[in-house]
Amino acid sequence: MIVPLLELLGPIPLLAVSSTLVWASTVIYSLYIHPLSKIPGPKLWAISRIPFARSFIAGTAVQDIEKLHRRYGPVVRTQPNAVSFAHPDAWQDIQGARSSSGGKPYLKDPTWWKSMSSASRSIATAIEHDTHARIRKTLTPAFTLRALKQQEPLLQTGVALLIQRLQERVLKADGTGDSFDIIPWFNFTAFDIFGDIAFGETFDCLQTSNYHPFVALICESIKSHSMVLGIRLFPKLEYVFKKWVFPHMMNENQKKYGTAVIDRVNRRMQWEVARPDIMSYVIAGNEKGAMTPGEVQATFQTLTLAGSETTATTLSGVMTQLLTHPEAYGKLVGEVRGELKKEGDITLDALKNLPYLNACLNEAMRLCTATPFTLPRVVPKDGDMACGTWIAGKTSVFILPWAVNRDPNLWHDAISFHPERWLPGAMDGNSPFVNDRRDALHPFGEGPRKCIGMHLAWAEIRLILARMLWSFDFELVKKTVEWEQQRVYVLIERGPLIVKLKERSDTK
Repeated sequence: MIVPLLELLGPIPLLAVSSTLVWASTVIYSLYIHPLSKIPGPKLWAISRIPFARSFIAGTAVQDIEKLHRRYGPVVRTQPNAVSFAHPDAWQDIQGARSSSGGKPYLKDPTWWKSMSSASRSIATAIEHDTHARIRKTLTPAFTLRALKQQEPLLQTGVALLIQRLQERVLKADGTGDSFDIIPWFNFTAFDIFGDIAFGETFDCLQTSNYHPFVALICESIKSHSMVLGIRLFPKLEYVFKKWVFPHMMNENQKKYGTAVIDRVNRRMQWEVARPDIMSYVIAGNEKGAMTPGEVQATFQTLTLAGSETTATTLSGVMTQLLTHPEAYGKLVGEVRGELKKEGDITLDALKNLPYLNACLNEAMRLCTATPFTLPRVVPKDGDMACGTWIAGKTSVFILPWAVNRDPNLWHDAISFHPERWLPGAMDGNSPFVNDRRDALHPFGEGPRKCIGMHLAWAEIRLILARMLWSFDFELVKKTVEWEQQRVYVLIERGPLIVKLKERSDTK
């Protein structure tokens, strides 16, 4: 009776009923039959990608998913075919080599990692492990501790220019203290140093006390890149945007400055002057053509962003924490000025041995991690156990460091800044931090794809922070937003941190 009646009414009711049935069957399958149906999580997120995509594009995904983990546990279903992990074991289970356990590695999820264009694969976007291993093998000599020792003069030169520019600001203030936003200066320094140490040319940010258009473009495009990634979750929508929208989003400045790194790479590869920068090692190790010119260009584009923006974020985080915790700030200043009597004493080797400096940085990396959301991997097709939970094959999985690093089950007073948890005394039975899961902190990732520039990043962050604290007294004027409330578009959109700067007040 129903079908004949609908036929009399016309095709629209038939279409409506058909769509309703399809939707209902999809909901039932997702909630009760799907291989991930037993994974806890909110029902709306389990039946549609829309809640996750909306949260991700809005820049609130890490905070929203952290709340889900607090409610549902360390393993949460965040999309019909995606699972988030907030457990220390996830680092090895998902990002580890897995050769010892006989398991297959989790490859990077192409939906998230594929190139935005037809550009060559880079060390980051290479999906296949063989391709990544080939590229990484060529780059590795440039990021060893031995190479870092040779590169130290380049780092010292860049940081010296930062100090000079800040001293000029102090002199103009005539001793009254200069109030300004310190965040851009971390960007200026990080991008300039990496440009010099990578391919022999800075971006002249410190020279001009302003953003190079390429650096400004990166900072301005964080939100739009997040939108592109969110749209990729919907293939049909992505097709429309890729064909009709994205081409029109690229303005003349983007076209002009999008080649800023490529031009520098090409110029550096023509030099005949010996120089201990990263490119010199790549040229020497690539004599047999292990990396194509396109792969070199794409990789250095990736390294420039990854090696600069994350460093600037970590410096922003540690300065925010120090200035809002005067006791920790005073203790660190005392250590830096007490142990390093003159400016020439501030070397990379000396900084490695300052316990409170390294404790402050570890704690800042915990609370203000530069990568609070790790881009997903894919579970091998036969499925696998991760954090004690069976996950179906081809599931997209990711780790949420933001949630791991704030889990009260893993850390004493988890959301507070306590550098002491990283000092040797924290292992004492009377310490409130004795049961902290310090092994849960992985600011540079884990496994075969662990950040290749980890030693360089540590050296640069230590040096910049120590030189600043040795030379100046800092005072917090205001911060526009709490760190925990800042938007995250894969990278953190850092709000202003207004500080007052004066020459150091002691003569140690």
